[in-house]
Amino acid sequence: MVAWPDAPEMGQSPIRLCVPSWTYEDRYNGQPIVRHLLLGPYHLVRNSEYLASHGVEHVLCIRDPSEQRFLRELEIPGIRFTLMDVPADVSKVSIIPHFVQANRTLAELVEQQGRTVLVCCSDGVDKSSAFVAAYLMHTYALKAADAITFVQNSRYCATPSANGYRIKLLEYEPICAAQRGANAGAQKNSRKRIDNDAQDDTGEADGGAASAHRPVAPLPSSKRAR
Repeated sequence: MVAWPDAPEMGQSPIRLCVPSWTYEDRYNGQPIVRHLLLGPYHLVRNSEYLASHGVEHVLCIRDPSEQRFLRELEIPGIRFTLMDVPADVSKVSIIPHFVQANRTLAELVEQQGRTVLVCCSDGVDKSSAFVAAYLMHTYALKAADAITFVQNSRYCATPSANGYRIKLLEYEPICAAQRGANAGAQKNSRKRIDNDAQDDTGEADGGAASAHRPVAPLPSSKRAR
């Protein structure tokens, strides 16, 4: 039975670092971050006991081109893989589209289907922790620093690289905010259209009822022929 941590509150800030206990060996294990979402190193995909005890159904593996030979899909009954290839040097390229793609995958698996997903990279420290932080930013409206801290409160060794993924998460922050604003505006407009349509339907119904009950003036009687 997995003890899932409570999810952060929407827009929660600041999130303070608070790790009850941590040993160096814990970095070789995987930790639950929010419900149905685990973070850890790739070697856990070969640990059938860990996969079974945590109910893992899907693996999202983040890797760069040099790791494709070692971090690959395995044939494991009941478990599916999603391999996401990212550039080796993220400081020189845009990684935002990869964040967006991973967020869509996690939203479908975790939120819609309720499947337990292990997000991993070679050591579960840099790449995968950054992608989990990006998911928290998108899903719970967290700032980059708060998302990283929230991850570290469960997996203390999670450290997006200072000159790489940490900068990319900071760049992703205003994009998430703008997307939330756009979604809120679209929802507001949608509700307004629904209210207007409802009012139109009510008006038409009232008008129709009034017409049905309106007295009809009698036709003038024709003059009799003399």
